[in-house]
Amino acid sequence: MSKDFDQTQAAPRKFKLGPLANLNQVTKRLAKTIRAMADGTLDSQVGARICNGLGIMRACLETQKLEQLEARMDEIADRIAHERTGAARERTSTYEAQRPSR
Repeated sequence: MSKDFDQTQAAPRKFKLGPLANLNQVTKRLAKTIRAMADGTLDSQVGARICNGLGIMRACLETQKLEQLEARMDEIADRIAHERTGAARERTSTYEAQRPSR
C-alpha cells in the first residue's frame, strides 16, 4: 500500500500583485505577472486579463504624468516670457533715460 495519500500537498501559492500606486510599481507588477504565466504559477487566461488591466492602468498613469509635465512646462514658459518682458522694459526705460532730450 502506498503512503502517497497520507502526505499533504502544499497548496499552490496565491498570486498577489502588490501595490500599484505609481507607474514604476505598475510596470514591475506587469513583469511579475508575465513571469508567473511563464513559469506556470498563474493561468495564462487570468494572467492575460491582469496584464490587460495593468496595461490600461499604465497608460492612464503615463497620460497623467505627461499632463503634469505639460503644465510644468507651461508654467516655466510663462515665467520666462514674463522675465523677458520685464527685462525688455528695463532696457527701454534705461535707454530712454540715457537718451538726450531735444
